[in-house]
Amino acid sequence: MQAVAPGSTLAFGRTPVVRPAARRDLTKDESEAVLFAFETLDAERTGYVSRKQLKVALRALGFGVKKADVADLLTRHGEESTQQLDFQTFRRVVADMLCQRTPLDEHRRAFQLFDVLGQGAIDFVTLKRVAKSLNLDIPDEELQDMIHEFGKDGLITEQDWLAIMNAD
Repeated sequence: MQAVAPGSTLAFGRTPVVRPAARRDLTKDESEAVLFAFETLDAERTGYVSRKQLKVALRALGFGVKKADVADLLTRHGEESTQQLDFQTFRRVVADMLCQRTPLDEHRRAFQLFDVLGQGAIDFVTLKRVAKSLNLDIPDEELQDMIHEFGKDGLITEQDWLAIMNAD
């Protein structure tokens, strides 16, 4: 039997379904987050969520997806006509997205959580605000030391952040 390349057509003009293989298994935390997202979105306990709710879940997990991205993702999983997703389908689709993330993606996402103003850098005031929002009681001197040790000119840039995160 001949292998079919993704996107090619078979006899009668049908496009084959290509189910992407997960690159890794979900971690326990990721599995719990997927279940929590599904149960939260399925507030009426029907056992199903809509395409729109899938988009909401993916956005909450840090993926900047649009309606068309969700449609493409479902098509990739052979679910192009599905309007309501059961948990197994939801989990498979979300797991595909989560398993494609790299450590670099995760580090960049973490930086964006700290860069609350979207200025491309973390300054003392922002670091203090984040520490306070996390109920961390870190003295100003220590926060200032972090900025000076890891950053330049009173700022920790994304490049500085990535160097910190990748340091041994």
